[in-house]
Amino acid sequence: MTQNTLSAHEIIRIKESELVNKLKEMTIDELEQHAQTIMEDMGSNNYSGIMTDVMKCLKEDQSKGYSRFEMVQKKLQDSLPNKAYMSDIYARLAAIVMTIISRKFQDLL
Repeated sequence: MTQNTLSAHEIIRIKESELVNKLKEMTIDELEQHAQTIMEDMGSNNYSGIMTDVMKCLKEDQSKGYSRFEMVQKKLQDSLPNKAYMSDIYARLAAIVMTIISRKFQDLL
């Protein structure tokens, strides 16, 4: 990791306008570590299971009127046992998850 690496808690607090650029600079390993840490903070140590569920939801019919990003947020919210007091945690985690998926599995997005 570089000296510019942020902790998962810094990812939660960073200005939204800076988040996307920071995520683009991170390696997949860094992104996955942040996603795992946030998921653990929210009561789940089932990173691979949640990622599998998120990928399945992205393959589902999207006629319900939700964007892919909204679908991922909802899946994360439904999958994590500890509910967040700050609703933007789900959006930030969804951004991390979507970045991981886009880099690893281009055909899903």
